[in-house]
Amino acid sequence: MTAAIRSPDSPRRSRSTGKPTTYPAKSKVTSIARARRAKTGPVLPNYSPADEQAKPRAAASVLKVMPDRQSQPMWLRSLLRMERASSAAVVLILGGALTLYGLTVYGEQRWSQEYQKLETLRRGEQQLSAASEVLKNQLAKEAANPETGLAAQKPADTIFLRPAPENRSPGAAAPNSEAPALKNPSSVATPLGY
Repeated sequence: MTAAIRSPDSPRRSRSTGKPTTYPAKSKVTSIARARRAKTGPVLPNYSPADEQAKPRAAASVLKVMPDRQSQPMWLRSLLRMERASSAAVVLILGGALTLYGLTVYGEQRWSQEYQKLETLRRGEQQLSAASEVLKNQLAKEAANPETGLAAQKPADTIFLRPAPENRSPGAAAPNSEAPALKNPSSVATPLGY
C-alpha cells in the first residue's frame, strides 16, 4: 500500500471546507486518512461496548483499559497476593535447591580428590615400611658375616659411666653476671632492629 503525503510547496486547503480527495479504485495512491480509517475502522459517534463485540478490530490498534484495583473483589486480590508470594517462594526454594545441589556435587568431588591423596599416602607409607624392613634385614645379614669385622654384643662388654658431680647450675650464676650489665645499659649490645 502506498500513502500520499502533500508536499510543502502545494497550496494549502482548509480541512473543514471539503471532503478528502478521492482517488480511483484501481489507483496505487491512498490518502493517509483513508489508510488510518482502514486500520482502526470508522469512528462512530455513539460508541458502546456492545458495538465492540459486534465488530472485532485488529489486535495491534486496540488498547485495553485495565480495571481499577479497587473494583476487584477481596477474594481476587487475596488470590493475586498469594500467587505473588508463592512465586517468590518457588524462586527462593529453587535457588536454595540449586545451591545445595552445587555444594553437594562440589563436596563429593573434593572428597574424592582428598581420598585419592590419602590412598597415595598410604601406598607410600607401605612402600617405606617395606623398604625399611628390607634394609634392617640386609644390615642383620651383614652383621652376621664375620668378614665385616662386627662383633656381637655381650653383657660383659657393657660400659657403665659414672654421673658427673653436681656443681652449681649455670642458671644460678647467670643473675650475678647480668646485674652489672643492667647497671650500665650502654655496654649491653642491642640489635638495630629493636
